[in-house]
Amino acid sequence: MKNRILKYIICLSISMSGLYSQDTRDNSTFKGNKNVISKEYNKAEINYRKALSNSEKETRASHNLGNVLFENNNYDEAIQEYFKTQKNSDIDLEKHSAFHNLGNSYMKKKDYGQAVESYKNALRNNPEDDETRYNYAIAKKFLEGDKRNKSQNNNKDSEESKEDKSEEKDKDQEKENDNQEEEQSKNQKPNDQKDNEEKGGGLSKQQMENLLEAINNIENDVNKKVNANKTKIKTSKKSEKDW
Repeated sequence: MKNRILKYIICLSISMSGLYSQDTRDNSTFKGNKNVISKEYNKAEINYRKALSNSEKETRASHNLGNVLFENNNYDEAIQEYFKTQKNSDIDLEKHSAFHNLGNSYMKKKDYGQAVESYKNALRNNPEDDETRYNYAIAKKFLEGDKRNKSQNNNKDSEESKEDKSEEKDKDQEKENDNQEEEQSKNQKPNDQKDNEEKGGGLSKQQMENLLEAINNIENDVNKKVNANKTKIKTSKKSEKDW
C-alpha cells in the first residue's frame, strides 16, 4: 500500500514537471524541472528557490519544490510548499495535486487524521482521480487502526490505574487494621494485669499491705526475743559478780 503511494509521488514529480516545463517564462522553474527529470534534486531545489525568490506566489515552483523536498524525506518543508501551492493556485488540478501530495506527506509522518483531510480536499478538486480515492481509503483504515490502538492503550492504562489504586487501598486498610490491633492491645493491658492479679499472677494493693504488716509483726517479735535474751544475759553476769 505504501509503495503505491510513493510510486504516485515519483511519477507526479516527473509528469507535473513535464507539464510545467512548457511554460518557459520563468527560466529558474524551467531549469528546476529539467533537473528533476535528470534526478538532480539538489540543483532542482536551488532553481525552484530562485524562482520563488522572484515571486512567492509562483505555484509551479512551490509545487515542484515540495516534490523535491519529499524525495529528500524533508516532509515538514514539503508540507509547507504544498500548502502554499493550494492556497495561491486558482487551478483545480493544481490544487488537487497539492492536496494529494499533502496527504502523502502526512502519511509519511503517520499523521493519518491530516492525511484523510488532505485527500478529501484533493477529491473535492478532482473527484475522478482513482489514486487519490485509493490513498484516501488507505488513510482512513490507518486512522481507524490508530484510534483503536489508542483506545486499547487508554483502557489498559485505566485498568492498571485501577489495580494500583486497589493495591494502595488494600495497603491502607492493612495499615489501619494494624493500628486498630495496636490500639486494642494498649487498651487491654490494664485488664490483663487485673486478670493476672485475680488469678494469682500478681499482688493487689491490699495484699501488699497485709504482707508488709505481717513482715513488720515478725520483725517486732524477733526484736522482742533478742532484747529479752540480752536482758537475761546481763542479769546472769551481775549475779555471778556479786556472788
